[in-house]
Amino acid sequence: MQKVRLAVLGCGAVAQINHLPAISASERAEAVVLVDSDPGRARAMAERFGVPETATDYREVLDRIDAAVVALPNSLHAPVAVDLLRRGISVLVEKPMALTAGECDEMIAAAEAGGATLAVGLDFRFFGATRWVKDFLAEGLLGELRGFDLRQGVIPRWPFATGYLLRKETAGGGVLADFGVHVLDLLLVWLGDWASVDYRDDAEGGIESDCDLLLRMRSGVKGVVEVSRTRNLRNTCIFEGEHATLEVGIWDPDPTIVLRWGDRDLSLSGHARAEGTPKRTFEDVFVDQIDDFAEAVREGRQPRVSGREGRRSIELIEACYAARQPLELPWSNPPELAAWEAR
Repeated sequence: MQKVRLAVLGCGAVAQINHLPAISASERAEAVVLVDSDPGRARAMAERFGVPETATDYREVLDRIDAAVVALPNSLHAPVAVDLLRRGISVLVEKPMALTAGECDEMIAAAEAGGATLAVGLDFRFFGATRWVKDFLAEGLLGELRGFDLRQGVIPRWPFATGYLLRKETAGGGVLADFGVHVLDLLLVWLGDWASVDYRDDAEGGIESDCDLLLRMRSGVKGVVEVSRTRNLRNTCIFEGEHATLEVGIWDPDPTIVLRWGDRDLSLSGHARAEGTPKRTFEDVFVDQIDDFAEAVREGRQPRVSGREGRRSIELIEACYAARQPLELPWSNPPELAAWEAR
């Protein structure tokens, strides 16, 4: 089978750590050119991963590629993807898909006009647990679902190549647009569409590092979501049902799943993979993602995470920012000032 010829646009950390190793391991796709505004960085990555060509402008190489991985700063996702898609070049765009739902719509329309495939890099969809939890909840095995509690927090250890994530104009938002897009996407997969949201963060005119959501789904079930890049939280989602609770890890490609039945001390825990199969890694997940994208390009089908699927979490994030209220912080109203304020 002839491999899909890929250009990787952007040679930052996510390309170096995730996309390029996955493409190297794929039997369905190959990187034929790396594009970056820093030619030295592109050449270094090309030598490391055996990519034959580099460029500083993607428009110079369109005649030699079938598709592109867009791993650029968030503010460039929509304009670059739209340009490529209209030219008939298929695109796998990193998360977040775009800064607004309107930009997502432009990307979807461009893919349809150009007859190209649009996929979104929400790689948590490729965790084995994601599909298992969806099926488990759909079967009603917890009984009536009464609520959910999702806490995701990681103090960043990512080797950022640039500071674009710290600027509102290039990142679009803070932790909600960065980490939060993954967990909100999972909730939309597991529970369906959302109905309303109460949102609070600490942005204060900049980008948020901590945020809280009270989220109500169209099914009527309500829950809380907390996302942080200042604290390490438990990184799980707990579903409370009529008969049992289910807890699943959300920051691990092979998370532990725990089922607790009623008030009993006994619980069952395990992983969503066949007995005897090895623990899945992030490289496995990214290989699955690139293979799914390449197959979708070759077969003319929708990828697992299409543009319309990617748009769902962006619409929710946009609604959160529109409804933003200040997050109450311990130092905002210290009790020591209460007497002074009363005077």
